[in-house]
Amino acid sequence: MNLLSFSKKIAGKSMYMYMYKNFVLVILLIPFVALGDDSCDRKEMEDTICSLCMQRRGSSASQQTAFSAYMSKNIAINTLSKHKAFVYDRIETNAGNAYSSATGKFTAPGDGIYVFHTTTPANDKSYCTIEIVKNGAIKDIGFVSAGNHRTLSSTMTILSLKKGDVAHVRVGLLYGGYHLLSNQYVRMTFSGFKLA
Repeated sequence: MNLLSFSKKIAGKSMYMYMYKNFVLVILLIPFVALGDDSCDRKEMEDTICSLCMQRRGSSASQQTAFSAYMSKNIAINTLSKHKAFVYDRIETNAGNAYSSATGKFTAPGDGIYVFHTTTPANDKSYCTIEIVKNGAIKDIGFVSAGNHRTLSSTMTILSLKKGDVAHVRVGLLYGGYHLLSNQYVRMTFSGFKLA
């Protein structure tokens, strides 16, 4: 027998012994893994998995709340009055259906922190105060005032809302001139989403 065939014979036996030892180790551990021990019982694992599944369902796309709407045309200043609600009649997004294009109002579907944003363009010496209100109380104010050029006002408002609270945008105390703009060049918008 030469040295090469002898080493193959030993290597083969070593490999066989290695596989045999690992097989025996696995066979011995199976009852402990299957039965578990005191640190992790089956009920606890099932409860944890169920809890994670419920959390995942709660944050699914069907539970999202977000909207984006804009005015379909320019708004003539002479059609405005103090505290008149702006009704943004074109909806781009309305996940959760919390915004109404019939009333211009957002109704919170649940408790949480919500973020709202407005843009209000104007031109031709037009101006207007824009109020963001929650249940009729002013929470933020924007003011757009155009000289001989186009300009816009933008607001971002973070509100803590309870289920059923209503937020919307309305005309403030000051307004005058000719138009608030919403056309193919610039849009008057109202958008929002639930942050947390």
